[in-house]
Amino acid sequence: MVEIEKLRNDLADMGIQLLRSELTHGTCGNISCRIPGKEQILVTPSGIPYERIKPEDILLTDFKGKVIEGNCKPSVETPFHLAIYKNRDDVGAVVHTHSTYALSLSAVAKSVPVFLDEIFSHIGGRLDVSPYAVPGSDELAENMIKSLGDKNAVLLSNHGAVCCGKNLEEAFEVAEIVEKICKMYILTSVIDEVKSLPKEGVKYQRQMFEKKR
Repeated sequence: MVEIEKLRNDLADMGIQLLRSELTHGTCGNISCRIPGKEQILVTPSGIPYERIKPEDILLTDFKGKVIEGNCKPSVETPFHLAIYKNRDDVGAVVHTHSTYALSLSAVAKSVPVFLDEIFSHIGGRLDVSPYAVPGSDELAENMIKSLGDKNAVLLSNHGAVCCGKNLEEAFEVAEIVEKICKMYILTSVIDEVKSLPKEGVKYQRQMFEKKR
């Protein structure tokens, strides 16, 4: 129970970090983490501004989405959080952001190539955009899982970014990096055609990603 209460506090604190880092706004986006050794997660509530979320508002659910503890309504995006945990044993936390540059690219791009000789080692390859589906739907979860694969991040078409990590700190770091990548890709595209890394560069970034796992 002590561990769960600590994680509840960490989730509430991370919501404030998302706001301060401009990775989300209002009640948009959501955060979750896996309870180690159990088929349970903690997830942020629906419709409550991050600055007002208290640790006791964070919900404990099982892998079927049934609320075990908590009086609030879980995030409408809980299905895709659960889909990640069911398919990826290496993921311990998920952060869904509505940041400016990630949202912008999610509305126009099909993918973001590996175009810089750094930072993509946190993602594991190109940043793909999953096909659009209604928020909270099983279709959205299915599309997202296919596009995410074994990587740490994916953009949801017209919707924002989903970022994964071993823990909350790593998932938050990936979210920051994804927004930086999207910003640099947009700026670079304005200057001229973006040059993707050659195969050896992409291979190197993938190797760095594997070492981090």
